[in-house]
Amino acid sequence: MSIKSGQSVRRLLTAILVIELAGLCLLKWPLLYNFDRFAFWDWGAYLVAHYLIQQGKLPVTDFGWQYGLLPLFLQELWFHLSAASPAFFLILSFPCALVSTLAIGGFANFESKIPGHALVFASLPFIVGFGDLPHYLEATLLSVALLLHAQGKREGSLAFATAACFTKPSMAYWYGLLLLIFLVVDLKRQGKLYFPSLVSALAPAAFTGLALAVLLVIRFGWIPLISSLLPLTASRNYQVLHFGWPELAQFLYLPSARLGYYIGTPVTFWLCATFYLTASVVAVCWRFLRNRAPIPGNFEIVLTCALMHLGYVVFFYGSATSWANYAYFLVLGVAATDAWSRASAKFVSGLCILAAIGNYAIFGSSIGAWKTMERSPVTASLYAPPAESAEWSYIASMVSNKKPLLLTWSGGADVLFPWLSKPLGPPFIDAGDETDIQHEVQQLRSAKTIVVPDLPGMGSPLTNWPRSDFKTALDDTRLVFKGNYFNVYERR
Repeated sequence: MSIKSGQSVRRLLTAILVIELAGLCLLKWPLLYNFDRFAFWDWGAYLVAHYLIQQGKLPVTDFGWQYGLLPLFLQELWFHLSAASPAFFLILSFPCALVSTLAIGGFANFESKIPGHALVFASLPFIVGFGDLPHYLEATLLSVALLLHAQGKREGSLAFATAACFTKPSMAYWYGLLLLIFLVVDLKRQGKLYFPSLVSALAPAAFTGLALAVLLVIRFGWIPLISSLLPLTASRNYQVLHFGWPELAQFLYLPSARLGYYIGTPVTFWLCATFYLTASVVAVCWRFLRNRAPIPGNFEIVLTCALMHLGYVVFFYGSATSWANYAYFLVLGVAATDAWSRASAKFVSGLCILAAIGNYAIFGSSIGAWKTMERSPVTASLYAPPAESAEWSYIASMVSNKKPLLLTWSGGADVLFPWLSKPLGPPFIDAGDETDIQHEVQQLRSAKTIVVPDLPGMGSPLTNWPRSDFKTALDDTRLVFKGNYFNVYERR
Protein backbone atom coordinates (compact mmCIF):
# COMPACT_ATOMS: atom_id res chain seq x y z
CA MET A 1 0.00 0.00 0.00
CA SER A 2 1.41 3.42 -0.98
CA ILE A 3 1.90 6.20 1.58
CA LYS A 4 -0.86 8.27 0.00
CA SER A 5 -3.39 5.42 0.00
CA GLY A 6 -2.40 4.51 3.57
CA GLN A 7 -3.11 8.06 4.70
CA SER A 8 -6.47 7.96 2.95
CA VAL A 9 -7.41 4.76 4.75
CA ARG A 10 -6.39 6.23 8.10
CA ARG A 11 -8.45 9.35 7.46
CA LEU A 12 -11.43 7.22 6.48
CA LEU A 13 -11.18 5.15 9.66
CA THR A 14 -10.96 8.30 11.77
CA ALA A 15 -13.95 9.80 9.94
CA ILE A 16 -15.97 6.65 10.69
CA LEU A 17 -15.16 7.02 14.39
CA VAL A 18 -16.30 10.66 14.37
CA ILE A 19 -19.54 9.70 12.62
CA GLU A 20 -20.05 6.94 15.19
CA LEU A 21 -19.51 9.47 17.99
CA ALA A 22 -22.13 11.81 16.51
CA GLY A 23 -24.57 8.90 16.21
CA LEU A 24 -23.96 7.91 19.83
CA CYS A 25 -24.65 11.46 20.99
CA LEU A 26 -27.97 11.48 19.15
CA LEU A 27 -28.86 7.98 20.37
CA LYS A 28 -28.10 8.79 24.02
CA TRP A 29 -29.56 12.30 24.01
CA PRO A 30 -32.56 11.61 26.33
CA LEU A 31 -30.14 10.02 28.81
CA LEU A 32 -27.73 12.97 28.52
CA TYR A 33 -30.16 15.88 28.51
CA ASN A 34 -31.87 14.24 31.43
CA PHE A 35 -33.92 15.65 34.30
CA ASP A 36 -32.61 13.30 36.98
CA ARG A 37 -28.96 13.78 35.99
CA PHE A 38 -29.14 17.56 36.31
CA ALA A 39 -31.75 18.01 39.03
CA PHE A 40 -30.70 15.33 41.50
CA TRP A 41 -27.36 13.89 40.44
CA ASP A 42 -23.77 14.93 39.81
CA TRP A 43 -24.12 16.97 36.65
CA GLY A 44 -26.37 19.49 38.35
CA ALA A 45 -23.77 19.98 41.06
CA TYR A 46 -21.56 21.80 38.57
CA LEU A 47 -24.35 24.32 38.04
CA VAL A 48 -24.45 24.76 41.82
CA ALA A 49 -20.69 25.30 41.86
CA HIS A 50 -21.15 28.06 39.28
CA TYR A 51 -23.91 29.64 41.37
CA LEU A 52 -21.72 29.63 44.50
CA ILE A 53 -18.78 31.17 42.63
CA GLN A 54 -21.11 33.87 41.33
CA GLN A 55 -21.94 34.58 44.98
CA GLY A 56 -18.26 35.29 45.62
CA LYS A 57 -17.37 31.91 47.13
CA LEU A 58 -14.26 29.91 46.27
CA PRO A 59 -13.78 26.14 45.96
CA VAL A 60 -12.06 24.38 48.86
CA THR A 61 -12.01 27.44 51.14
CA ASP A 62 -15.74 28.24 50.96
CA PHE A 63 -17.26 25.01 49.63
CA GLY A 64 -16.06 21.44 49.24
CA TRP A 65 -14.44 20.48 45.93
CA GLN A 66 -12.73 17.14 45.28
CA TYR A 67 -11.53 17.70 41.70
CA GLY A 68 -8.89 19.89 40.10
CA LEU A 69 -9.46 23.57 39.38
CA LEU A 70 -8.82 23.51 35.62
CA PRO A 71 -12.30 22.11 34.75
CA LEU A 72 -13.90 24.71 37.02
CA PHE A 73 -11.90 27.49 35.38
CA LEU A 74 -12.91 26.40 31.87
CA GLN A 75 -16.53 25.94 32.94
CA GLU A 76 -16.70 29.44 34.42
CA LEU A 77 -15.13 30.93 31.28
CA TRP A 78 -17.63 29.06 29.07
CA PHE A 79 -20.64 30.04 31.20
CA HIS A 80 -19.46 33.66 31.08
CA LEU A 81 -19.45 33.51 27.28
CA SER A 82 -22.73 31.57 27.00
CA ALA A 83 -25.10 30.76 29.87
CA ALA A 84 -25.16 28.45 32.88
CA SER A 85 -27.64 25.83 31.71
CA PRO A 86 -27.79 22.06 31.16
CA ALA A 87 -27.57 22.55 27.38
CA PHE A 88 -24.39 24.64 27.50
CA PHE A 89 -22.97 22.32 30.16
CA LEU A 90 -23.23 19.43 27.70
CA ILE A 91 -22.01 21.50 24.76
CA LEU A 92 -18.80 22.14 26.69
CA SER A 93 -18.10 18.40 26.79
CA PHE A 94 -18.53 17.90 23.01
CA PRO A 95 -15.03 19.15 22.09
CA CYS A 96 -13.59 16.82 24.77
CA ALA A 97 -15.40 13.83 23.28
CA LEU A 98 -14.32 14.79 19.76
CA VAL A 99 -10.63 15.25 20.67
CA SER A 100 -10.67 11.98 22.66
CA THR A 101 -12.12 10.18 19.64
CA LEU A 102 -9.52 11.69 17.31
CA ALA A 103 -6.72 10.73 19.71
CA ILE A 104 -8.04 7.18 20.05
CA GLY A 105 -8.42 6.93 16.28
CA GLY A 106 -4.89 8.23 15.80
CA PHE A 107 -3.58 5.70 18.30
CA ALA A 108 -5.34 2.85 16.50
CA ASN A 109 -3.99 4.05 13.14
CA PHE A 110 -0.48 4.13 14.59
CA GLU A 111 -0.50 0.89 16.61
CA SER A 112 -3.19 -1.45 15.29
CA LYS A 113 -4.26 -3.47 12.27
CA ILE A 114 -7.78 -4.51 11.30
CA PRO A 115 -8.67 -6.42 14.53
CA GLY A 116 -7.50 -3.51 16.68
CA HIS A 117 -9.47 -0.99 14.63
CA ALA A 118 -12.56 -3.19 14.85
CA LEU A 119 -12.15 -3.36 18.64
CA VAL A 120 -11.98 0.44 18.88
CA PHE A 121 -15.14 0.78 16.75
CA ALA A 122 -16.98 -1.78 18.88
CA SER A 123 -15.82 -0.24 22.17
CA LEU A 124 -16.39 3.44 21.41
CA PRO A 125 -19.86 3.56 23.06
CA PHE A 126 -18.32 2.84 26.48
CA ILE A 127 -14.86 4.41 26.22
CA VAL A 128 -15.88 7.90 25.06
CA GLY A 129 -18.69 9.83 26.67
CA PHE A 130 -20.24 13.22 27.34
CA GLY A 131 -20.78 15.03 30.61
CA ASP A 132 -18.83 16.74 33.35
CA LEU A 133 -15.41 18.24 32.65
CA PRO A 134 -13.41 16.69 35.53
CA HIS A 135 -13.92 13.22 34.06
CA TYR A 136 -14.04 13.92 30.34
CA LEU A 137 -11.38 16.63 30.15
CA GLU A 138 -9.07 14.27 32.01
CA ALA A 139 -9.88 11.53 29.49
CA THR A 140 -9.11 13.93 26.65
CA LEU A 141 -5.75 14.99 28.07
CA LEU A 142 -4.68 11.43 28.87
CA SER A 143 -5.83 10.14 25.46
CA VAL A 144 -3.71 12.76 23.71
CA ALA A 145 -0.83 11.93 26.06
CA LEU A 146 -1.15 8.26 25.14
CA LEU A 147 -1.13 9.08 21.42
CA LEU A 148 2.02 11.19 21.80
CA HIS A 149 3.60 8.43 23.86
CA ALA A 150 2.86 5.90 21.12
CA GLN A 151 4.52 8.24 18.62
CA GLY A 152 7.66 8.33 20.77
CA LYS A 153 7.07 11.91 21.99
CA ARG A 154 7.40 11.24 25.72
CA GLU A 155 8.17 14.88 26.56
CA GLY A 156 4.90 16.07 25.02
CA SER A 157 3.04 13.18 26.60
CA LEU A 158 4.34 14.19 30.03
CA ALA A 159 3.17 17.77 29.43
CA PHE A 160 -0.41 16.57 28.78
CA ALA A 161 -0.26 14.26 31.80
CA THR A 162 0.84 17.27 33.87
CA ALA A 163 -2.18 19.24 32.65
CA ALA A 164 -4.40 16.30 33.63
CA CYS A 165 -3.12 16.61 37.23
CA PHE A 166 -4.96 19.96 37.38
CA THR A 167 -8.14 18.17 36.29
CA LYS A 168 -8.25 15.15 38.60
CA PRO A 169 -5.36 14.47 41.00
CA SER A 170 -5.21 10.69 40.60
CA MET A 171 -4.41 8.70 37.45
CA ALA A 172 -2.41 11.52 35.87
CA TYR A 173 0.15 11.22 38.68
CA TRP A 174 0.47 7.51 38.01
CA TYR A 175 0.93 8.08 34.28
CA GLY A 176 3.42 10.86 34.96
CA LEU A 177 5.49 8.52 37.13
CA LEU A 178 5.56 5.88 34.39
CA LEU A 179 6.60 8.45 31.80
CA LEU A 180 9.39 9.72 34.05
CA ILE A 181 10.71 6.19 34.44
CA PHE A 182 10.62 5.58 30.69
CA LEU A 183 12.36 8.91 30.03
CA VAL A 184 15.16 8.21 32.49
CA VAL A 185 15.65 4.65 31.22
CA ASP A 186 15.79 5.86 27.62
CA LEU A 187 18.30 8.62 28.42
CA LYS A 188 20.46 6.13 30.28
CA ARG A 189 20.28 3.67 27.36
CA GLN A 190 21.48 6.41 25.02
CA GLY A 191 24.23 7.48 27.41
CA LYS A 192 22.63 10.93 27.81
CA LEU A 193 21.51 10.77 31.43
CA TYR A 194 22.95 14.14 32.37
CA PHE A 195 21.35 17.12 34.06
CA PRO A 196 20.99 19.27 30.87
CA SER A 197 19.34 16.39 28.97
CA LEU A 198 16.97 15.71 31.85
CA VAL A 199 16.04 19.39 32.14
CA SER A 200 15.40 19.56 28.39
CA ALA A 201 13.15 16.48 28.56
CA LEU A 202 11.14 17.83 31.49
CA ALA A 203 10.90 21.42 30.26
CA PRO A 204 7.53 21.07 28.40
CA ALA A 205 5.88 19.50 31.45
CA ALA A 206 7.42 22.06 33.81
CA PHE A 207 6.27 24.96 31.64
CA THR A 208 2.77 23.50 31.36
CA GLY A 209 2.49 23.00 35.11
CA LEU A 210 3.83 26.47 35.92
CA ALA A 211 1.57 28.22 33.40
CA LEU A 212 -1.55 26.43 34.67
CA ALA A 213 -0.59 27.01 38.31
CA VAL A 214 -0.16 30.77 37.75
CA LEU A 215 -3.46 30.97 35.86
CA LEU A 216 -5.40 29.10 38.55
CA VAL A 217 -3.78 30.96 41.43
CA ILE A 218 -4.81 34.27 39.87
CA ARG A 219 -8.41 33.04 39.58
CA PHE A 220 -8.86 30.98 42.76
CA GLY A 221 -5.85 31.55 45.05
CA TRP A 222 -3.01 29.46 46.46
CA ILE A 223 -4.90 27.44 49.05
CA PRO A 224 -7.56 26.09 46.67
CA LEU A 225 -4.87 25.24 44.10
CA ILE A 226 -2.62 23.32 46.49
CA SER A 227 -5.56 21.49 48.07
CA SER A 228 -6.97 20.54 44.65
CA LEU A 229 -3.63 19.03 43.61
CA LEU A 230 -3.69 16.65 46.58
CA PRO A 231 -6.16 13.73 46.39
CA LEU A 232 -6.96 13.92 50.10
CA THR A 233 -10.64 14.89 49.86
CA ALA A 234 -11.45 12.18 47.31
CA SER A 235 -9.48 9.59 49.29
CA ARG A 236 -11.41 10.41 52.48
CA ASN A 237 -14.69 10.27 50.61
CA TYR A 238 -13.79 6.91 49.04
CA GLN A 239 -13.06 5.41 52.45
CA VAL A 240 -16.34 6.54 53.99
CA LEU A 241 -18.38 5.37 50.99
CA HIS A 242 -16.45 2.05 50.83
CA PHE A 243 -15.41 2.66 47.24
CA GLY A 244 -12.75 0.49 45.67
CA TRP A 245 -12.72 -3.29 45.70
CA PRO A 246 -16.18 -3.74 47.31
CA GLU A 247 -17.67 -1.70 44.44
CA LEU A 248 -15.55 -3.59 41.89
CA ALA A 249 -16.96 -6.83 43.28
CA GLN A 250 -20.47 -5.43 42.85
CA PHE A 251 -19.68 -4.60 39.21
CA LEU A 252 -18.39 -8.11 38.56
CA TYR A 253 -21.05 -9.97 40.51
CA LEU A 254 -24.61 -8.86 41.17
CA PRO A 255 -26.50 -11.46 43.24
CA SER A 256 -29.75 -10.62 41.48
CA ALA A 257 -28.22 -10.39 37.99
CA ARG A 258 -29.37 -12.69 35.23
CA LEU A 259 -27.25 -14.14 32.44
CA GLY A 260 -28.07 -11.10 30.28
CA TYR A 261 -26.05 -8.90 32.64
CA TYR A 262 -22.86 -10.72 31.62
CA ILE A 263 -23.76 -11.02 27.95
CA GLY A 264 -25.50 -7.71 27.25
CA THR A 265 -23.15 -5.41 29.19
CA PRO A 266 -19.38 -4.84 28.88
CA VAL A 267 -18.62 -6.77 32.10
CA THR A 268 -17.57 -10.00 30.31
CA PHE A 269 -15.47 -8.06 27.82
CA TRP A 270 -13.85 -6.11 30.66
CA LEU A 271 -12.94 -9.31 32.53
CA CYS A 272 -11.60 -11.16 29.49
CA ALA A 273 -9.73 -8.12 28.17
CA THR A 274 -8.12 -7.54 31.58
CA PHE A 275 -6.96 -11.15 31.72
CA TYR A 276 -5.71 -11.11 28.11
CA LEU A 277 -3.79 -7.83 28.43
CA THR A 278 -2.20 -8.83 31.73
CA ALA A 279 -1.29 -12.31 30.47
CA SER A 280 0.18 -10.89 27.25
CA VAL A 281 2.47 -8.49 29.12
CA VAL A 282 3.54 -11.15 31.61
CA ALA A 283 4.24 -13.65 28.81
CA VAL A 284 6.49 -11.19 26.94
CA CYS A 285 8.40 -10.36 30.12
CA TRP A 286 8.78 -14.07 30.98
CA ARG A 287 10.08 -15.00 27.53
CA PHE A 288 12.53 -12.12 27.58
CA LEU A 289 13.88 -12.93 31.05
CA ARG A 290 14.10 -16.65 30.36
CA ASN A 291 15.29 -16.84 26.75
CA ARG A 292 16.11 -13.25 25.83
CA ALA A 293 13.35 -13.45 23.25
CA PRO A 294 12.84 -10.24 21.25
CA ILE A 295 10.32 -7.77 22.65
CA PRO A 296 7.62 -6.30 20.35
CA GLY A 297 8.45 -2.83 19.15
CA ASN A 298 5.40 -1.28 20.82
CA PHE A 299 5.78 -3.18 24.10
CA GLU A 300 6.35 0.02 26.09
CA ILE A 301 2.96 1.44 25.12
CA VAL A 302 1.18 -1.88 25.77
CA LEU A 303 2.92 -2.13 29.14
CA THR A 304 1.85 1.43 29.91
CA CYS A 305 -1.81 0.69 29.11
CA ALA A 306 -1.69 -2.47 31.25
CA LEU A 307 -0.11 -0.65 34.21
CA MET A 308 -2.58 2.23 33.91
CA HIS A 309 -5.51 -0.18 33.84
CA LEU A 310 -4.24 -2.31 36.73
CA GLY A 311 -3.24 0.79 38.70
CA TYR A 312 -6.78 2.09 38.43
CA VAL A 313 -8.30 -1.23 39.48
CA VAL A 314 -5.98 -1.63 42.48
CA PHE A 315 -5.63 1.95 43.75
CA PHE A 316 -8.24 4.29 42.27
CA TYR A 317 -11.40 2.29 41.57
CA GLY A 318 -14.51 4.22 42.63
CA SER A 319 -18.18 3.25 42.45
CA ALA A 320 -19.44 0.13 40.69
CA THR A 321 -20.10 2.07 37.48
CA SER A 322 -16.72 3.83 37.41
CA TRP A 323 -15.08 1.00 35.40
CA ALA A 324 -15.88 3.02 32.27
CA ASN A 325 -13.85 6.08 33.35
CA TYR A 326 -10.56 4.58 32.18
CA ALA A 327 -11.72 1.72 29.96
CA TYR A 328 -9.91 3.36 27.03
CA PHE A 329 -6.56 2.28 28.50
CA LEU A 330 -7.73 -1.33 28.51
CA VAL A 331 -9.16 -1.17 24.98
CA LEU A 332 -6.14 0.58 23.46
CA GLY A 333 -3.71 -1.73 25.23
CA VAL A 334 -5.49 -4.76 23.81
CA ALA A 335 -5.79 -3.19 20.33
CA ALA A 336 -2.04 -2.51 20.24
CA THR A 337 -1.24 -6.24 20.55
CA ASP A 338 -3.08 -7.36 17.41
CA ALA A 339 0.13 -7.42 15.33
CA TRP A 340 2.18 -9.42 17.83
CA SER A 341 1.19 -12.80 16.42
CA ARG A 342 -1.63 -14.63 14.70
CA ALA A 343 -2.84 -15.82 18.08
CA SER A 344 -2.94 -12.23 19.35
CA ALA A 345 -4.95 -11.14 16.31
CA LYS A 346 -7.47 -13.94 16.95
CA PHE A 347 -7.77 -13.03 20.63
CA VAL A 348 -8.33 -9.38 19.77
CA SER A 349 -10.97 -10.39 17.21
CA GLY A 350 -12.75 -12.47 19.84
CA LEU A 351 -12.69 -9.57 22.30
CA CYS A 352 -14.11 -7.37 19.57
CA ILE A 353 -17.16 -9.64 19.40
CA LEU A 354 -17.57 -9.48 23.20
CA ALA A 355 -17.33 -5.68 23.13
CA ALA A 356 -19.95 -5.43 20.38
CA ILE A 357 -22.35 -7.72 22.26
CA GLY A 358 -21.70 -5.76 25.45
CA ASN A 359 -23.25 -2.67 23.89
CA TYR A 360 -26.71 -4.26 23.96
CA ALA A 361 -27.64 -2.67 27.29
CA ILE A 362 -26.36 0.75 26.20
CA PHE A 363 -28.36 0.69 22.97
CA GLY A 364 -31.39 -0.83 24.67
CA SER A 365 -31.56 1.80 27.43
CA SER A 366 -31.02 4.62 24.92
CA ILE A 367 -33.79 3.42 22.60
CA GLY A 368 -36.03 2.84 25.60
CA ALA A 369 -35.41 6.40 26.79
CA TRP A 370 -36.57 7.80 23.43
CA LYS A 371 -39.76 5.77 23.79
CA THR A 372 -40.56 6.47 27.45
CA MET A 373 -39.22 9.98 28.15
CA GLU A 374 -40.33 13.39 26.99
CA ARG A 375 -39.38 17.03 27.52
CA SER A 376 -41.62 19.37 29.46
CA PRO A 377 -41.49 22.94 30.82
CA VAL A 378 -42.16 21.38 34.21
CA THR A 379 -38.74 19.69 34.11
CA ALA A 380 -36.85 22.70 32.64
CA SER A 381 -37.24 21.06 29.20
CA LEU A 382 -35.13 18.09 30.30
CA TYR A 383 -36.13 14.52 29.43
CA ALA A 384 -38.06 12.57 32.08
CA PRO A 385 -40.79 9.92 32.24
CA PRO A 386 -44.25 11.55 32.03
CA ALA A 387 -45.22 10.12 35.43
CA GLU A 388 -42.19 11.72 37.09
CA SER A 389 -42.88 15.04 35.36
CA ALA A 390 -46.50 14.95 36.58
CA GLU A 391 -45.42 14.20 40.15
CA TRP A 392 -42.83 16.98 40.11
CA SER A 393 -45.50 19.38 38.80
CA TYR A 394 -47.84 18.36 41.62
CA ILE A 395 -45.15 18.95 44.24
CA ALA A 396 -44.38 22.36 42.75
CA SER A 397 -48.05 23.38 43.02
CA MET A 398 -48.19 21.94 46.54
CA VAL A 399 -45.16 23.61 48.15
CA SER A 400 -43.88 26.29 45.75
CA ASN A 401 -45.05 29.11 48.06
CA LYS A 402 -43.13 27.60 51.01
CA LYS A 403 -39.58 27.79 49.58
CA PRO A 404 -38.88 24.11 50.34
CA LEU A 405 -35.39 22.69 50.78
CA LEU A 406 -34.32 19.90 48.42
CA LEU A 407 -32.22 17.13 49.99
CA THR A 408 -29.67 15.56 47.63
CA TRP A 409 -26.02 14.56 47.81
CA SER A 410 -25.54 16.61 44.67
CA GLY A 411 -27.78 17.93 41.92
CA GLY A 412 -28.84 21.32 40.62
CA ALA A 413 -32.62 21.45 41.00
CA ASP A 414 -32.28 24.30 43.50
CA VAL A 415 -30.70 26.52 40.82
CA LEU A 416 -32.92 25.29 37.99
CA PHE A 417 -36.24 25.93 39.77
CA PRO A 418 -36.84 29.31 41.45
CA TRP A 419 -39.44 27.91 43.88
CA LEU A 420 -36.79 25.88 45.71
CA SER A 421 -34.48 27.36 48.35
CA LYS A 422 -31.18 28.44 46.85
CA PRO A 423 -28.12 26.31 47.69
CA LEU A 424 -25.90 27.49 50.53
CA GLY A 425 -23.73 24.42 51.00
CA PRO A 426 -21.28 22.53 48.79
CA PRO A 427 -22.24 21.20 45.32
CA PHE A 428 -21.14 17.71 46.41
CA ILE A 429 -21.67 16.62 50.01
CA ASP A 430 -18.42 14.95 51.04
CA ALA A 431 -19.26 11.96 53.26
CA GLY A 432 -15.90 12.38 54.99
CA ASP A 433 -16.13 16.12 55.59
CA GLU A 434 -17.78 16.87 58.92
CA THR A 435 -18.13 20.57 58.07
CA ASP A 436 -20.08 19.83 54.88
CA ILE A 437 -22.33 17.36 56.66
CA GLN A 438 -23.11 19.60 59.62
CA HIS A 439 -23.85 22.48 57.26
CA GLU A 440 -26.41 20.35 55.43
CA VAL A 441 -27.87 19.05 58.70
CA GLN A 442 -28.28 22.61 59.98
CA GLN A 443 -30.13 23.56 56.80
CA LEU A 444 -32.40 20.54 57.22
CA ARG A 445 -33.17 21.40 60.82
CA SER A 446 -34.08 24.99 59.94
CA ALA A 447 -36.21 24.12 56.89
CA LYS A 448 -39.97 23.95 57.35
CA THR A 449 -40.63 21.96 54.15
CA ILE A 450 -38.25 19.38 52.69
CA VAL A 451 -38.45 17.56 49.34
CA VAL A 452 -36.59 14.24 49.18
CA PRO A 453 -36.15 12.43 45.83
CA ASP A 454 -36.60 8.65 45.90
CA LEU A 455 -35.87 7.76 42.30
CA PRO A 456 -35.83 4.32 40.64
CA GLY A 457 -32.23 3.33 40.11
CA MET A 458 -30.90 6.17 42.27
CA GLY A 459 -32.73 5.67 45.55
CA SER A 460 -33.12 8.18 48.34
CA PRO A 461 -30.37 10.25 50.01
CA LEU A 462 -31.96 9.30 53.32
CA THR A 463 -31.52 5.53 52.86
CA ASN A 464 -28.37 5.55 50.71
CA TRP A 465 -26.36 7.93 52.88
CA PRO A 466 -23.74 5.91 54.85
CA ARG A 467 -24.49 7.83 58.06
CA SER A 468 -27.62 8.63 60.05
CA ASP A 469 -27.18 12.43 60.09
CA PHE A 470 -29.93 13.23 57.61
CA LYS A 471 -32.46 10.85 59.12
CA THR A 472 -32.08 12.31 62.61
CA ALA A 473 -32.41 15.83 61.17
CA LEU A 474 -35.95 14.86 60.08
CA ASP A 475 -37.01 13.42 63.45
CA ASP A 476 -39.47 16.23 64.18
CA THR A 477 -41.06 16.22 60.71
CA ARG A 478 -44.07 14.42 59.30
CA LEU A 479 -44.47 12.87 55.86
CA VAL A 480 -47.17 14.88 54.05
CA PHE A 481 -46.71 13.36 50.60
CA LYS A 482 -45.31 10.02 49.48
CA GLY A 483 -45.08 9.49 45.76
CA ASN A 484 -43.37 7.11 43.40
CA TYR A 485 -40.51 9.57 42.82
CA PHE A 486 -40.57 12.13 45.63
CA ASN A 487 -41.47 12.47 49.29
CA VAL A 488 -42.33 15.72 51.06
CA TYR A 489 -41.78 16.35 54.78
CA GLU A 490 -43.00 19.25 56.89
CA ARG A 491 -41.77 20.42 60.27
CA ARG A 492 -44.25 19.76 63.07
